[in-house]
Amino acid sequence: MKTTVKMLAFPMIGFALASAGAVSTNTAKISRAALPPQTAYIHTLADPCEPVQVECNRSNGPTCTYGINEDVAWDKDSPDAPCNVPLFKDQN
Repeated sequence: MKTTVKMLAFPMIGFALASAGAVSTNTAKISRAALPPQTAYIHTLADPCEPVQVECNRSNGPTCTYGINEDVAWDKDSPDAPCNVPLFKDQN
């Protein structure tokens, strides 16, 4: 009888620990990847500051680009300012 209880208890404990570990690591990946997009601006012929949505910031890193043509994305210091502040890709 004791061996039957051990044979059932150990797999259930292992399954519970594995499930808890899987849930906790999945949550960390989701929260890190869910960065909110911000408004940036690209230079086009029709509009020198066309607004677009990107996941970039003002910290150093690779240059932030947008779209298939990989247009460089820029930011503004204020709504009336020119769009000439460089943006960089998030390093996640």
